[in-house]
Amino acid sequence: MTGPQERSALDYMMLLGAAVIYGAMFSVNKIAAKAGVPALAYSFWQSFAAGLVLWVVLTLRGERLGVSRRHLTGYFVIGALASGLPISLLTYIAPKLPAGVMTLVLALSPPFTFTVSVLARVELFRWLGVVGLLFGFAGVVLIVAPGANLGGPDAWKWFLLALLAPIMFAVANVAAAILRPPASSSVATAAGVLLGSAAVLLPIMLLAGQAWFPHELDQGTMATLISIAINAVFLVLYLEIIRRAGPVFFAQFNYLAVLTGVAWGAVIFGERLSIYLVLAMVLMFVGVFLAGYRRPPAVSKA
Repeated sequence: MTGPQERSALDYMMLLGAAVIYGAMFSVNKIAAKAGVPALAYSFWQSFAAGLVLWVVLTLRGERLGVSRRHLTGYFVIGALASGLPISLLTYIAPKLPAGVMTLVLALSPPFTFTVSVLARVELFRWLGVVGLLFGFAGVVLIVAPGANLGGPDAWKWFLLALLAPIMFAVANVAAAILRPPASSSVATAAGVLLGSAAVLLPIMLLAGQAWFPHELDQGTMATLISIAINAVFLVLYLEIIRRAGPVFFAQFNYLAVLTGVAWGAVIFGERLSIYLVLAMVLMFVGVFLAGYRRPPAVSKA
């Protein structure tokens, strides 16, 4: 099990930056979906192109992409769970729910990450973590309550399906800590993870008949290009924060991403939150705090 790690001001700045960047992804997903970009093709291009960009950066820095069995295992597992599969799912669901509501699912990733970390023996079991998980689920119950303004009478079903995404993110957070090759830089690992995500998505995209190429400079292509830039920067921050401070600390970015995601949704789409969603957000934030809280170590007296 990992012990407590020192957190610097840079760690918190990187965490905030990751949240602001990723919070915009839900609004971008909605634009892409409304423009008719197939969900799997959208996820493939944002992973493949972002991976190529980072590979070029890596080459210019004089580094190489590791291709050992351990490297490839990490690329495929982390890539599928941190990017390819959940982004495809959330893009598919994006037209069914408001962008602000979509970002609320991120608030459950920290408690889920704590649970997976305990099961994988990466973190110690704590009762506060269990209480935090219960607060998170209370927020979910409030979200699916009548009058929660999810966008339609059957929207709660889409919200429950969207919860698969934070579960995958939680497993990916722990996998990134366990499977990451120690000798690789965050840029190298991010490039491999994104290309691994694209490799996982390619056959699924082709079998589903969702092949698509960004050939016009329309809304769909612009959204795809923006998502490529977001993915490239975010994956580097994601891996660097986990390397420096651990998966549970990184998972706290999700509640910040909820705030920035709701803000992006309000700015771009003019969305408003109902009282149910505001209360659900409070419950989820309490859950996040409890799941991530650690009592400071006692100072020994000489």
